[in-house]
Amino acid sequence: MAPTKLILDTDPGVDDVLALFLLIASPEVQIEAITVCFGNTTVEKAYNNTFKVYQVIQTHLDAHPEDAHRFPNFRKDGHRPHYAKGAQGPLHGQMNLAEYFHGPDGLSDISTTHPQYDVEPSFWPIDNPYLNLSAKPAHEVILDILGREPAGTVTLLACGPLTNVSRALSTSPDVFSRVRRVVSMGGNLDVPGNTSATSEFNFFADPYAVRHLLEEVQKVPSPFQFTLVPLDITSKHTIMFDQLIPRDAVDGEGRAAQLAVPERPIEAFISTLLRRPRKVLSQLGLTDDFEMHDPLAAWYVIRSAAAEIATAEGWKTIKRKFVIETAGEYTKGMCIVDRR
Repeated sequence: MAPTKLILDTDPGVDDVLALFLLIASPEVQIEAITVCFGNTTVEKAYNNTFKVYQVIQTHLDAHPEDAHRFPNFRKDGHRPHYAKGAQGPLHGQMNLAEYFHGPDGLSDISTTHPQYDVEPSFWPIDNPYLNLSAKPAHEVILDILGREPAGTVTLLACGPLTNVSRALSTSPDVFSRVRRVVSMGGNLDVPGNTSATSEFNFFADPYAVRHLLEEVQKVPSPFQFTLVPLDITSKHTIMFDQLIPRDAVDGEGRAAQLAVPERPIEAFISTLLRRPRKVLSQLGLTDDFEMHDPLAAWYVIRSAAAEIATAEGWKTIKRKFVIETAGEYTKGMCIVDRR
């Protein structure tokens, strides 16, 4: 079957990058556009982080060309996803970033600790070999893709705050309603938050965008499916850090150690990204595992790519009624569920 066309709206931090790797490695989808917003870090740094992913894949394939088949969305048949920068902050209210967890660059501060991952100048030209760099803002690129493709064929996966998505909907409800479905990693309905006692980060970062999307989803000319992948499910899907980072990757002083079997480029990159979250979680007294928030949302999109409705084998969707608290003193970003 032909792959499902996908727009990825993201704020590349650590788990966003893992989701992007997964999508690039999945033939079930074809990435039409990647749009970036603020969130885990500033939009400028987040924009740069996507280049780092593509650069490390190329470095990996230069060393291991036999792995080319593992990345069907990497320079596939010359297809280059459109790449655009979007919202620098929320629709309203104070900007909050998740740099406390993801580091000042969004990727565990590798810009300081591992400058070898900085983006080479060859990645920046307009004729970038991997991405079709756009001068348009993200929400316009989203609308361009939805307008040119047949209605009901493009999935929009949002792994960050919903600001770009909300702006696209506001700009042209008619065009936006051509989307097949919007899948959002965000929110928490029946479990605690991960940014405050009541709120998940993406919804906390721009609750006004979430409220707008929820209010308008049934008003557009053709109501679209809005599927939430909340903490209720993502926090249950974890991988132990020692399965993601080689046990002897660091010595007792926290310095990089000599591995018995050297890590391949992508393995080394991911190990580097995950050390800061591991340290932060340890300092908080939490278990030594990593919650796969954005990768799980990406996996849902991949597994349901061929489904006519927002379900796939092994998955179940439940309709829930809730509103978003936008400015509560203690509950900003909270999903207020109608439990009647």
